[in-house]
Amino acid sequence: CSTWGGGHFSTFDKYQYDFTGTCNYIFATVCDETSPDFNIQFRRGLDKRIKRIIVELGPAVVIVEKGTIFVRNVGIIQLPYTSNGIQIAPYGRNIRLVAKLMEMELVVMWNNDDYLMVLTEKKYMGKICGMCGNYDGYELNDFVSEGKLLDTYKFAALQKMDDPSEICLSEEIAVSTTPHNKYAMICSQLLNLVSPTCTVPKDGFVVRCQLDMQDCSEPGQNNCTCSTLSEYSRQCAMSHQTVYNWRTENLCSVGTCSANQIYEECGSPCIKTCSNPEYSCSSHCTYGCFCPEGTILDDISKNRTCVHIEQCPCSLNGKIYAPGETMKAACRTCTCLMGQWNCKELPCPGRCSLEGGSFVTTFDSRPYRFHGVCTYVLMKSSSLPHNGTLMAVYEKSGYSHSETSLSAIIYLSSKDKIVISQNELLTDDDELKKLPYKSGDITVFRQSSMYIHMHTSFGLELVVQTTPVFQAYLKVGSQYKGRTRGLCGNYNGDTTDDFMTSMDITEGTASLFVDSWRAGNCHPALEREIDPCALSQLNKISAETHCSVLTKKGTAFEKCHAVVNPLPFYKRCVYQACNYEETFPYICSALGSYARTCGSMGLILENWRNVMDNCTVTCTGNQTFSYNTQACDRTCLSLSNRALECHPTDIPIEGCHCPQGTYLNHKHECVRKSHCPCYIDERKYILPDQSTVTAGVTCYCVNGRLSCTGKLQDPAESCKAPKKYISCSDSLEDKYGAACAPTCQMLATGIECIPTKCESGCVCADGLYENLDGRCVPAEECPCEYGGLAYGKGEQIHTECEICTCTKGKWKCVQKSRCSSTCNLYGEGHITTFDGQRFVFDGNCEYILAMDGCSVHRAVSSFKIVTENVICGRSGVTCSRSISVYLGNLTFILRDETYTVSGENPGVHYKVKENVLHLMFDIIIPGKYNMTLIWNKHMNVFIKISRETQETICGLCGNYNGNMKDDFQTRSKYVASNELEFVNSWKENPLCGDVYFVVDPCSKNPYRRAWAEKTCSIINSQVFSACHNKVNRLPYYEACVRDSCGCDIGGDCECMCDAISVYAMACLDKGICVDWRTPDFCPVYCGYYNSHTKAAAGDGYSSDYNKENCTWHYRPCNCPNQSFKYVNIEGCYNCSHDEYYDYEKESCMPCGKQ
Repeated sequence: CSTWGGGHFSTFDKYQYDFTGTCNYIFATVCDETSPDFNIQFRRGLDKRIKRIIVELGPAVVIVEKGTIFVRNVGIIQLPYTSNGIQIAPYGRNIRLVAKLMEMELVVMWNNDDYLMVLTEKKYMGKICGMCGNYDGYELNDFVSEGKLLDTYKFAALQKMDDPSEICLSEEIAVSTTPHNKYAMICSQLLNLVSPTCTVPKDGFVVRCQLDMQDCSEPGQNNCTCSTLSEYSRQCAMSHQTVYNWRTENLCSVGTCSANQIYEECGSPCIKTCSNPEYSCSSHCTYGCFCPEGTILDDISKNRTCVHIEQCPCSLNGKIYAPGETMKAACRTCTCLMGQWNCKELPCPGRCSLEGGSFVTTFDSRPYRFHGVCTYVLMKSSSLPHNGTLMAVYEKSGYSHSETSLSAIIYLSSKDKIVISQNELLTDDDELKKLPYKSGDITVFRQSSMYIHMHTSFGLELVVQTTPVFQAYLKVGSQYKGRTRGLCGNYNGDTTDDFMTSMDITEGTASLFVDSWRAGNCHPALEREIDPCALSQLNKISAETHCSVLTKKGTAFEKCHAVVNPLPFYKRCVYQACNYEETFPYICSALGSYARTCGSMGLILENWRNVMDNCTVTCTGNQTFSYNTQACDRTCLSLSNRALECHPTDIPIEGCHCPQGTYLNHKHECVRKSHCPCYIDERKYILPDQSTVTAGVTCYCVNGRLSCTGKLQDPAESCKAPKKYISCSDSLEDKYGAACAPTCQMLATGIECIPTKCESGCVCADGLYENLDGRCVPAEECPCEYGGLAYGKGEQIHTECEICTCTKGKWKCVQKSRCSSTCNLYGEGHITTFDGQRFVFDGNCEYILAMDGCSVHRAVSSFKIVTENVICGRSGVTCSRSISVYLGNLTFILRDETYTVSGENPGVHYKVKENVLHLMFDIIIPGKYNMTLIWNKHMNVFIKISRETQETICGLCGNYNGNMKDDFQTRSKYVASNELEFVNSWKENPLCGDVYFVVDPCSKNPYRRAWAEKTCSIINSQVFSACHNKVNRLPYYEACVRDSCGCDIGGDCECMCDAISVYAMACLDKGICVDWRTPDFCPVYCGYYNSHTKAAAGDGYSSDYNKENCTWHYRPCNCPNQSFKYVNIEGCYNCSHDEYYDYEKESCMPCGKQ
């Protein structure tokens, strides 16, 4: 429905009339509703131009007046604008508002002059009121009111809506609308200029054109009727008819175009830009200024010119790079090519960190947390000399079981045993050695007051932070790639298999993985069941307040936000602050971890300790604090023996050091070079200017250096303990007793035991090992563990990609010929990528979930999956409203609990399987992909892909290369530092606004939080206990709580049930079938299908109650604990419990049969 010119109207039913009133009128609204979905009002001025437009959409109100756009509760806005489901953006020469909310879609268009248009959905037929008529499909009854046909002005008077303080007198006189026939000929010719072939009826427009001609200040001039010609052009374009470039300099000119754009009457509003050169959308054309064919709009350098794709610049962290420019970052160099970064990976060391008491990040960047008290294997590798192994000792550091923290690091080989703890350094004979200490290839020295550094010549570097919290950072050279085992993972570039146990199988949870690397007979690690912050509201508020300095704008940390995402560090900081009794050391350690990560990216954060209370470090003597220090050339010892203390670190470290030109002596004082003592072997030193005689040679100490140097002794060889049956009360040869009982788990680890204290107990005789049941068995009968269960010799398990067999207490795994991975989008914007990276976003736009053809050469994509996310909660959270799957010319659209298929592609085979709860699409692109799409007809979609080629995949589902680390790869091929930058780059429509923050609906709805936590706790309860060891439940629980808080405009239980069903489905993928629904908790009404049958004609069901036929039942899965050929999924089934429904044979088949 539209209005244009001085007062022409065309209703939804295409009836045209004229009315020139200057009051405020309702243009279109939904009749007889207390709160209509939309209400659009307008007012014309005396100059006949539209003076004001009001668009009310529920709580949102947009007012357009004098060319400015005002949004209630926001103020005057700049275009493009996107918020809460409303998008306002230029559309050619017009401005378009698109409202996409969960229940409705509406388009309003205007041109800040004389034109206003509304597009509404078919579902409003017969329910519309206003100047746009009743939209019932009949054009002649638009002015009927209470059964009477009214005159135009009487009908218009009914639509009048005065402002609060006005009484507008409506025009009671009928305006003459009889046209002069003398202009009929010229009007027909002008309309033919616009489009001679357009099928939109011309008659009404000829009449409007004649009226324009006679009311004009210079009657009969062609330019009198520009508004009607423009409207005819728009209506033809909206009907997808051909429209010519009919405007000229003298006829209805639109003025000159900016930069090098050209005028088109029918140009695509889906502007191809440097940031999205492939953008296409199914919109009709419009008039305005566009880029010439073969060029695209440069939206990156902000001068809005049209360029060839080769001239597109690239942007990174707000800085613009010219085409061909190169950018160097840690481990990669990137060149700007056609608006995208073309990156080359450089050899890079592996880093593993143990931080904040209980957090570990593996070499392949997988973060996890555990609470165990034991000595664990941190890293073992065949590349370490003398059978070397690195261990980590964790101890209890408070009352609660989760207060565990790192207390020592042990390096053990057949030559050395070095223990680094807070009280400096112990060597193999339990002798406390002073630093520095050297033994063969290993040097341990104090790099600053806060860090001890262990340097080796075999590619292993260990930096230990001793205060405020004991933390360790491990760095290994690329020669260790794929050759490490232990808590630091296997360093093979694949994040998904980092939880590889000592028994050679990948576990699902951190605690089971960690337990397999115990280096002593200790208790299993425990999960922290509940959020430590939930126990005390005061602790929680204090933790969030102190930790928020990481994420806030305007703090010392802000300049690093573009490089390192602060959110994971913030979450870790809050957890540590609540979990540990000593709050501040742990808060400072989390902030320090963030600062260190920034340092690793080349950004040193100065002064952050001064900003934060209790994080300042006081230095003793005349030392000063520095954020970037080292021992070399700052200690007297580094002058005497450079080989001992001159080993720089590549990541800056902080701590107290001596001011420039002074050196730390043996008394911890800073002195000048001339006052430095000289060090001789075995910690002896002579004072400055004194001499000593060594092997008959006299040596003088000048400026900290001797003219002769001593030789360091080799440390004694370490001894191995015998294994016996013993008790501690006897006088033992082995003072540790049964602490080193040989167990099958230790056999799998393959290392010597590291005891901490003597324990009495039973030790298996030589050659026998204790298994899980406590029995002694020979090595070949040791069981294997997986998911907390024991498997005997020869037993097999099948995972998604492997078949594993148990032999000698270890799993031997064989890769299956075809392997698949799943990406899921669920609830309010939660995504788990193909490589297991998780994130959440509140985008309000269409986004590409997954597509192929992403190489730099921009190959043609054979599939593209797009989600359209809309606002679904008051706090601004968004959910997926529809999923579109494009396979060449074949398109599936999944929306409103059903699906549509359009077009065809003979090269794609697909099958649709429907059950009450889900729709499943099996799609095969021969030679490339097998894809299964599972959609719960609501907000959850699972995309399971197995590919036959190594074709790259990209989108919000990540790049499917096995490595979680680079999943945030943007459309321009650069790895973003945070998820928002990544999400914004995958917008399908470049006009949508960017997302700048992720809302936390629970903090906005504290009353809902308690309800959400209570209902979602079923995930942590006994109901799902069988699955807890197989699938980490924490992210699912957090997602459930967030969704239950955010889903506050109806359907809240549905959101919560959806979120729980995602965890149930993850369990089912691991073979655990959980029957969690009950009649009063997320019920599914399958009995309905016993009493109703599907109507042959339509979608509906008709009542057909037949007591014989009660075969439909809810089942949490098909064929539990047995393989069967389809994806296992919950639903309503009419097969018996030991059968499944075969979609191809259309009958029930026994479970074992394929």
